[in-house]
Amino acid sequence: MKRFILLGFVLVAFGNSAHSATLYVSSDLSHEVLRYDSTTGAFIDVFMSGSGLNQPHGILERCNDVLVASFGTDQIIRFDKTTGAFLDIFIDTPTGLNDPVYILNGPDDNLYVSSQASDEVLRFDSSGTFIDAFVAAGSGGLNGPSGITFGPDGRLYVAGRFSANVLAYNGTTGAFEELVADSGDGLTVGDTFGLIFGGNDDLYFVSNANVFRYDLGTSAILTSVPVAGAIGLDVDVSGSVHIATNNNLRTIDLTTDVISGTILTGGTINVLNFFHFAGTSGISCPAPATPSASKTGTALLMGLLILASVAMFTGQRLRTTQRA
Repeated sequence: MKRFILLGFVLVAFGNSAHSATLYVSSDLSHEVLRYDSTTGAFIDVFMSGSGLNQPHGILERCNDVLVASFGTDQIIRFDKTTGAFLDIFIDTPTGLNDPVYILNGPDDNLYVSSQASDEVLRFDSSGTFIDAFVAAGSGGLNGPSGITFGPDGRLYVAGRFSANVLAYNGTTGAFEELVADSGDGLTVGDTFGLIFGGNDDLYFVSNANVFRYDLGTSAILTSVPVAGAIGLDVDVSGSVHIATNNNLRTIDLTTDVISGTILTGGTINVLNFFHFAGTSGISCPAPATPSASKTGTALLMGLLILASVAMFTGQRLRTTQRA
């Protein structure tokens, strides 16, 4: 009886912890999104496929769903976060979306999507309703927006894939403000792609088989680290920067700029450019119904009451036997 009660308590307390540290990885040419354990890098499963998904690019996890940019169909497709099942076409082509690349949840809780073929960054509300072209077509010389991220200074930073530059825009109005880096800094056309702020508040961007590190305070590139095949960038919950290269991920040390070996094991990936760590979207979600402190406490209390009842019953039987 005691073993049963303790086992039940353990299941209540920890039964829903599976896959809590999830890493979503796009497999571009097999039109799938795979899941990996973000701590160990071990393959979990093929989580999303079919349902019109074509060349999955940017991925954004939310409270109950996962949004995936379907580059080949000019759509954002929505999947169930728990099962990976198709839910709906969340954003479609009539909004002007053309070759969607990255999806970002902004500080205003609106969605920002780099529309590469229209040279814009489009803004949508959380339900997928079109708001505006937040960054107008070609603003500041932008050609082929790819990586997008809001900085600690509140500005929106955009990597221009075909303009070979990194540009800064006003985070409230979308107006062009500054050229951060361009071909004069070593950026090249066609591969200026990933862009993200690390946990050290430095800006990292990829171009010309290098990861560049840029300091906001001094407005200067601190270093560039060669990484063959580098294209996509993202951060995990600790702020560590990871790099998509040659169908795997590597990590850059934010202090020494040393690049780690590959991270992922297992699964079959056909062109990895995009990935997303669970818990990094900046979206505040309600606490899950289970496990919760109150329910775990209730389970423990119930277990103790049952143990006490069993003890009382056993004692009563012993006394009855002794009297007999």
